[in-house]
Amino acid sequence: MDQKSNMFAGRERYGLLVMSALVVVLAFWSLRDNEEKNGFTPDGFAPADFSMVVERVLPSMVEIDNLNLAVHPEISGLEGIVEVPQASAGSGFFIGKDGLILTNYHVVDGAEALKVTTSERKIYDAELVGADAFADIALIKIKPDFKVVPATLGDSARLKAGQWVLAMGNPLGLLFFTSAGIVSGFGPPGPNYIGFFDFIQTDANIEPGNSGGPLLDTHGRVVGINNAYMGPGTGIGFAIPINRAKDIVAQLQKDGKVTRGFLGVVGQPLTPGLAERLGLQDVSGALISDVLADSPAGSAGGLKAGDVVLDWNGEPVKDYRGFQEKIYTTAPGTKVDLRVVRDRKYEGVTVTLGELEAHSVIKERVIKQCGITLQEVDSKVAGRFGAPRSTGGLLVLKVTPGCPAYEGGLRFGDIIKKVEGMPISTIGEFYRQYSSVRRGSQVLIQVLRGGRPVFITIEQVAEG
Repeated sequence: MDQKSNMFAGRERYGLLVMSALVVVLAFWSLRDNEEKNGFTPDGFAPADFSMVVERVLPSMVEIDNLNLAVHPEISGLEGIVEVPQASAGSGFFIGKDGLILTNYHVVDGAEALKVTTSERKIYDAELVGADAFADIALIKIKPDFKVVPATLGDSARLKAGQWVLAMGNPLGLLFFTSAGIVSGFGPPGPNYIGFFDFIQTDANIEPGNSGGPLLDTHGRVVGINNAYMGPGTGIGFAIPINRAKDIVAQLQKDGKVTRGFLGVVGQPLTPGLAERLGLQDVSGALISDVLADSPAGSAGGLKAGDVVLDWNGEPVKDYRGFQEKIYTTAPGTKVDLRVVRDRKYEGVTVTLGELEAHSVIKERVIKQCGITLQEVDSKVAGRFGAPRSTGGLLVLKVTPGCPAYEGGLRFGDIIKKVEGMPISTIGEFYRQYSSVRRGSQVLIQVLRGGRPVFITIEQVAEG
């Protein structure tokens, strides 16, 4: 082989070597990118070692003790109301160096005092900064005498089903406990959920006491707030996406509350049969089944029962849940242009949103989660159901089979007289007493059935 051939052969070998090295580098960065996106190591999609994540986030974790007074149903009676101290525990995590802590609303609801325990087992008094019962999010704050390590907030929009996540918190009295699982999906927290928010669904173990703790990706970033579980033994938990919480946190820091839009409509999902009857091409849109009197939609908005809302300020409305979300996440006073189908014709409607009273929505949610329909009792109703005309209380008009109230023994025609030993005469009083009982506990209820007193219990809807 001559010198010229040797030279070309050397260049060819050199080129192949460079190309091989380039392929190795690209493959390496591709695997790194895959790990970044999916939380997996390159070796057979095995889970990463989570110890560094736990060590990184642990200083940001806290336990929250909610101290309050509750009526003792076995002691209270004709002699008067007896209140006894009780405590419930939940979780939270630092999001500010000044001692600001993010948690769930139901963790701090009704507190006479709040105590926070850090990962160093130091206990501090905490004060409520702001809360949003509607989204179940709250901010509390301590006065730290140490260097606070805030948790890093991630981007829940990047989560995908199948990715690894870690749930940290204080379940069942176990302090600073960590469990691992995957993102199982996205959607409502159970088939009986009446709200419109989607949650992160996971098989990471979430139990009572986990509420308010962080759901983490494999890089230690908070992607959700542990919120609820399907029930004992199911292994199904739910977390509030952190992106939803970010906007709420900003409002709570500024005003201590969140204001939400209100339109005043009742709707339902579209079915193929309804869509065909209404002259629609598919089931996209929100069907309005009723318009509340004296509401923004009813008084001046011009919406009517039977309208199908297709667009919101030019953006498509996918379904009624999506329509609700747009209403409740838009500021009161905002003018919104809607495109609707009415009597098989397209029309434009402009509405101005009012302000939602959060307590009325939460009250409705509690009643529906119990699975009952109630009516306040007057003398005429009491006589019809075999009770003294001066009875008062709440008449049970409907009990959904399989719901907590039905399983507890509540039936049509019962008149609810007391909840946890407290006399009840309005739906608002029922809501307050029912909500005061710790989630997952049995609520003691006294009813009149055929004129005779009967005791039953209803399981409080379990949240983590």
